[in-house]
This record gives sequence, C-alpha cells and structure tokens, in this order.
Amino acid sequence: MQLIMSTNELPPGERFDGWLEHMSQLVAPVWFNTDNRDRFHGRIEALDLGAVQVSSHVIDDCDASRTTRLIRQSDPEVYYLICSRGTPIGLTQDRKHITLGGFDMALYHTSHPFHVRTGGGQALLVSFPGGLLPLPRRAVEQSIARVLPGGHGVGGLVARFLGGLAADESSYSTADLVRLGITLTDMVAMLLGHHLDADLPPETGQRALLLRIHAHIQEHLGDHRLSPSTIAAAHNISVRTLHRLFASENVTVARWIRQQRLERCRRDLMKPAAERQPIHAIATRWGFSEAAVFTRAFHSAYGMSPQEYRAQQLPPATAGVPAAE
Repeated sequence: MQLIMSTNELPPGERFDGWLEHMSQLVAPVWFNTDNRDRFHGRIEALDLGAVQVSSHVIDDCDASRTTRLIRQSDPEVYYLICSRGTPIGLTQDRKHITLGGFDMALYHTSHPFHVRTGGGQALLVSFPGGLLPLPRRAVEQSIARVLPGGHGVGGLVARFLGGLAADESSYSTADLVRLGITLTDMVAMLLGHHLDADLPPETGQRALLLRIHAHIQEHLGDHRLSPSTIAAAHNISVRTLHRLFASENVTVARWIRQQRLERCRRDLMKPAAERQPIHAIATRWGFSEAAVFTRAFHSAYGMSPQEYRAQQLPPATAGVPAAE
C-alpha cells in the first residue's frame, strides 16, 4: 500500500484538521469530530485496484458523519465495505445501528446519511461503484448496515484477503491490480449473497466479457488511442455489442473511460510524492491529450479546478509554494 497521509507530518495543532481534509477528499465529503484534537493521530495507506480502492486507516477515537447537506454537495455514489481489525466500530445508516467487533464487516454507501464511530485502532475500507457487484440493486440495499462476521467461513475468507492486501508490500502490474480488484468485488458479492441467503446470478458470458473489458480499459487508460473501436477489436466483438454491454450498466463507454481517468488523476493530485509533477503531465499520463479538456472535465466532476484541488491537499509547510504547471 502507498502512504497517503500521516498526521505525524503535521504540527500538533493542525493534525486533526489535516486528517479531516484528506478523509473528505479521499472519496466524498465527510464531517469528523473528536475529543482528542490536540493529540490526534491518523494514518492512511491505500491501494488502487482499478475501479476498486482498498485503504487502511489507523486512527484515534473519532466520529465521522455524512449529512444530507454534504450529499448535496457531492455524491460519487460509492459503496464502502468497512472491516474492523479488532477494535469496536459503530455504524448507523438507513435507521439501522450496528456495532462491529473482532473482524466484523459492514456495507454502507455515500448516497444516504451515515454515522461511523471508531474506538481507535485500525480499520480497512473497500470503496467501489455499486454497479460492479453482480447482484440486484435491491439485494445490495438489503445488506446496508448489517453485521457481516469475518471470523470464519465466507466472511473469514474476505477478511483474510483484505488483511493480506493491506500487509502486502509487493509491486504489481496495472493488469494484476485490476484483476485483484475484480477478484475482491466477486468475493464481496459472494459474502453479501451468503448472508442474504440469495442465489448469486450465474456468471453469464456477458458478465464475464464485461469484466474483461473493464480490466482492459483500466490497463490502457494512459493510451490516447483507447476508444470503443479499439476496445471492441481487442475483444473480437462489434462496437454495437460493446455499447449494448455498457448500456446495461446505464453508462456509455466514453463516460466510463473518462470517469476512470479523472479518478486516477484526482488520486495522483492528492499524493504528496507527486506534488511537484506538472498537472498537465498527470493528465497526459492518464490519457487526456488536451489540458483544456481535462480542466473542464475535472471541474465538472469535482466542482473545482485541478489546481484548486491540489492546493487543498498540500501540507501547510508547502501551501505557499507554487506547483509546476
């Protein structure tokens, strides 16, 4: 995993506010509060698995809430699977309240208000678009704020897999990371299906093909030549068939590609190790050939320019130093 931020890098009086800013920008705006502002400690590490992200959070006692106002401000429509690593976690969403202990897990999402209370220690978080799960949306919604034990059986497999990803310091190719993301998504679907006592839909040829196409796109995001025609040709299907596959997920091929490219750019902009890289170089690396097009698309998706977004991520010590463009 890659270190995203550690409060140890900030002056004591600024650590909690720095943590709050990074957590709000990591996926979606969230309000935080703690009784330990002056001595607050937090550390975030993350691993990108294509459209899926796994992150490790070591954090002191605090409350996290996503309110209706914050949802109106920005909603990426993302699901979270949170996994306790031995310390209690309280979760409230959709009028349901649960407490996670041991290696318990639970599902929640960004589109409805939620409240999370951590008792300190480590938690693992998986974020992913709901459309990646091969389950009916109604079944997924039934799983919200439900304790999913991770000490044995199917839950134990998922919890151990997550723990292995968090502890693994190996280097993987982009294609391998995408495949790990697909594997993790399927394991989450298996976990939810097990606890819902519902049959998982069969892995049809169409579903398998779409997963392969997702992996292909993730692997070639930096290629300016990536297009519906090149994707279709790589999978021996017609462009019409390709569009029909994506229509089943209520998104166009071009929009899905742009969403993935923007998300990769956003994550690079918030990495301390990349703060000296020109923004246009980051955009080019992820397939945007024109700076103006990238800037407009980024502003439309995140409500601010790439320059403004990066400035929000800089630590106070470097906030006054202009970044290269």
